[in-house]
Amino acid sequence: MTDLTVLAAATLAAGFLRGVTGFGFALAAVPFYSLSVPPLQAVILAQMLQIAAAPTDVVANWRHLDRRALGLLCAGAIVCTPLGAYFATRLDADVMRLAIAVVVLLGLFALLAKLRIPEGRIPAIAAGGIAGLLGGLAAMPGPPAVAYFLGRGADKATSRASLLLFFAFTASIALASLALGADVLSWAMLWQAAAMYPLMLAGTWAGTLLFRRLGDGHYRSAALGVLFLSAILTGVKGLGGLL
Repeated sequence: MTDLTVLAAATLAAGFLRGVTGFGFALAAVPFYSLSVPPLQAVILAQMLQIAAAPTDVVANWRHLDRRALGLLCAGAIVCTPLGAYFATRLDADVMRLAIAVVVLLGLFALLAKLRIPEGRIPAIAAGGIAGLLGGLAAMPGPPAVAYFLGRGADKATSRASLLLFFAFTASIALASLALGADVLSWAMLWQAAAMYPLMLAGTWAGTLLFRRLGDGHYRSAALGVLFLSAILTGVKGLGGLL
C-alpha cells in the first residue's frame, strides 16, 4: 500500500474506535501512521486531528457533558502535563512504558472488581493530574480519565462526550508544548491533517452509529478492552526496547 493509503486506512479505523468509545484515536492511529511518517510526525498528526474535531464534538455532545468533572480533570492535566514532559527527558522511556503498563493493568483489575471512585473535587483533579503526567511522559493520558468515568458509574453518553473533549484539551496542551519547545511544525503537516480530517469524521460517524446501539454494559466492556490493549501495546513496546 502507498503511504497515503496507510494514513487513510489508519485514520478511518482510529476514527471508528473514537466514535464508539470516545477515546483511543491516538492509540490506534499513531502506530500505523509511524509506518509512513516519522514517529514524532505521527504523534503530531494525531494531535492535530483530535484538536480539529473538538468544535464538532462540542456541538454534538454539549448536553451530555459532565462540565464540572471535565473542568476539574482539565485543571489537573494542565498542571501536571509539563511535569510529565520534564521527567520524560530525564527518565528511561522504555522503563516508564513498562511502569505505565503495570499501572494501567492494576487500574483495569480495580475496575473489573467494580471499585467505585467517590464524587468530589479531589478524585477528579487527581485523575486529571495523573492523566497529564502520563500524557507528558508517554503521550498516554487516556487510562486515568477513562478509569475515572467508569469508576464513577457514569452513563455511556456522559463518559464518551466528556472523554472526547478532555482528550482534545490534552492534545492541545501537548501540541503547544511541542511547538514552544522545538521547531517541529510545518505547513506540510497541516495540509496532511486537513486531508485526513474528513476521513476521521467519517470513521467517527460510523463508530457513533455503533455506540448508539450499545447498552451501558457493552460500552463499559468496549472501554475496558481498549484499556487492556493500551496496556499490552505499551508494555510490549517498553519490553522490546529493553531487550
